Amino acid sequence: MSRHLSETLPVTLIEECLPGRTTDLDDPVMGNGFNGRAHLETVLRSHQPLDHIVIMLGTNDLKARFDRSADDIALAFISLGQLARNLAVGQGSWAAAQPADVTLICPLVIGRRASDPAWERAEEWTGAFEKSFGLSSAIQIAGAAVSLRVVDGNQFGCSSENDPIHWSEDTHLKFGAGIASIFQKQIFGKT
Repeated sequence: MSRHLSETLPVTLIEECLPGRTTDLDDPVMGNGFNGRAHLETVLRSHQPLDHIVIMLGTNDLKARFDRSADDIALAFISLGQLARNLAVGQGSWAAAQPADVTLICPLVIGRRASDPAWERAEEWTGAFEKSFGLSSAIQIAGAAVSLRVVDGNQFGCSSENDPIHWSEDTHLKFGAGIASIFQKQIFGKT
């Protein structure tokens, strides 16, 4: 996305990626350092001033050990957007900063292989394939209820056929171009 945006706009994208991160849950297997809510304010304040905050989480909440429904995940995800929207981490001095604009991106539907007992991680992801189909809709409905901008990432890609929770290189490229296009048109007003 950064490459696609920077070709047409003066944008600096700061990525805060962590494999295994959940929306707001401590992970009993991986540890509480993967709880997105626990670290969100610190991460945002450390990069202040921000013009725009983009959050894409929810895939790891589909793991069987969390036993979450799509609605549970959507509400947790939306609460992160609300937290980000209410923090004074935008333009202005430390004491007088404004909130930054926020966009949430729905995670991609989990690949069908997650339900295949032959896949080595199938037990960890039991039920994820089925639940993931309702996640985008649940996030969009919950986001609209609190006036948060939500983009459905599924319009720009799909999970890999070989690894149902990750993406192919092609999907990464298409996703970046698609999201950049949305930002250029809807956020920056460029075509």
